[in-house]
Amino acid sequence: MLKFIVFVVLIPVTIFLLSAFINGLFELNQEEKENRKRIIREGIEGYLDRTFGYGTAKIFKSILDADGLLSYVIYLPHYEWFKSTRYQWFEVYLTDKGYIHSEIKG
Repeated sequence: MLKFIVFVVLIPVTIFLLSAFINGLFELNQEEKENRKRIIREGIEGYLDRTFGYGTAKIFKSILDADGLLSYVIYLPHYEWFKSTRYQWFEVYLTDKGYIHSEIKG
């Protein structure tokens, strides 16, 4: 009789509580990701987020030219199944009107 009560009552209650806990963790993780995307960043990071999408472009190198202006070489990785990653390269530099990017042909 005790085994029957444990099997019928305690195991389903335990599974229900465990599923509620895991569901709460997933919702908390999703909310945290959305909060990170809502943060408005300034400077080069903000420009990259607005132009290429949040967190997709990576800064490879920053270059200081002869005029003292800072430009950046960035890349966008493109992933495909069972193929090596392709990269798209851009140069981002600051002008009077803001940041401008141009693709680097290789």
